[in-house]
Amino acid sequence: MKNKLGLLTALLLTAVAFSAAASERAREEAVTVRATLELKDGSRLVGTPLEKTLPVTLDFMKAAIPLEKIRTCEIRHKDERVVLGLANGDRLTGTLELAQFQLDTAMGRLAPDLAQIDRMTFTASHGGSLPAGEGSLSFGGVNWLPWRTPFEVQGDKLASLPRARAGFNYGHSGAGRGAALMSNIGNADWRDYRVEFDFCMVGTDPSFNPHGMGLDWRGGSFAFHVTDAKENWNERGGSCYNFSVEGNGAWRLYAVYNAYCDVPMGYGNPRKDAERVLASGSSLHPDWDRGNHYRLEVRGPHIQIWMDDQTVVDVTDDKMGETIGGQTLDHGGVGFSGGFDTMFWIKNFSATAL
Repeated sequence: MKNKLGLLTALLLTAVAFSAAASERAREEAVTVRATLELKDGSRLVGTPLEKTLPVTLDFMKAAIPLEKIRTCEIRHKDERVVLGLANGDRLTGTLELAQFQLDTAMGRLAPDLAQIDRMTFTASHGGSLPAGEGSLSFGGVNWLPWRTPFEVQGDKLASLPRARAGFNYGHSGAGRGAALMSNIGNADWRDYRVEFDFCMVGTDPSFNPHGMGLDWRGGSFAFHVTDAKENWNERGGSCYNFSVEGNGAWRLYAVYNAYCDVPMGYGNPRKDAERVLASGSSLHPDWDRGNHYRLEVRGPHIQIWMDDQTVVDVTDDKMGETIGGQTLDHGGVGFSGGFDTMFWIKNFSATAL
């Protein structure tokens, strides 16, 4: 009897140990790392690294540092040294024992020499996938609603097209203007998440300029925690956080509740239940040709936004959980829009639950 109990105990302990090891392996396998490489010629590569670690010789030891623990790697070619910024805030200086860095990109597998790279940035996702939502366009792992103008996938980009969407009354005196993309409006499963993307405000297309905008004018925005939104600007409902960028580099992050034009048709008498500006500035440098790489992370009331790996916003909105006009901005999907008649594209879009 004792032998049987001992055998059962041993089997139970083995099962527990195996389950723990399997859980740890599953946790490790769930980590997804994305790398952004800034090259000496001004090019930028974004993709999934084939390496799992960076082999570095420090002054006091040799180490293979997991990429998921690294935020940045600055390569100082003159000194033949690298400076690593780790996710926990540590900073290390050493020599990188690597001649090339391989990664899978939209152009296939590439392996630029270390001598061509100035900076590498890494983002690690430990979360799961988010619901794709409903929409006629699938891109970047989610489904999109194309509003006001048509959109199409052009290679690695999702781009607005310079014409009104069929059946939509486009224009300043109509139901709205400005191309827009929306995904997962009001979805309660979209709460704490990270989104990354390249966003380019191309400008007004001469073939679609019904209001005579200057062809050098640009503006656009992206929205998150979109709890409500309407394609028709005469319908009450626009509720979200919005990060807007102007052509001169001015930017603003604000929360808005139930924004709309309170007239039967066209632009006029703009109303909203509330608006709260969280941060603003004027020092961004939008790239009208290649676009800019953005990363947004929202964890509870903590909001962080990076542009080209430089911190732009790091704020906490203590009023995120408040309900105003029936809207609570603690959940919801994402969206993009072009100011007035600005065309735009996005690429390298990803969304991950945190």
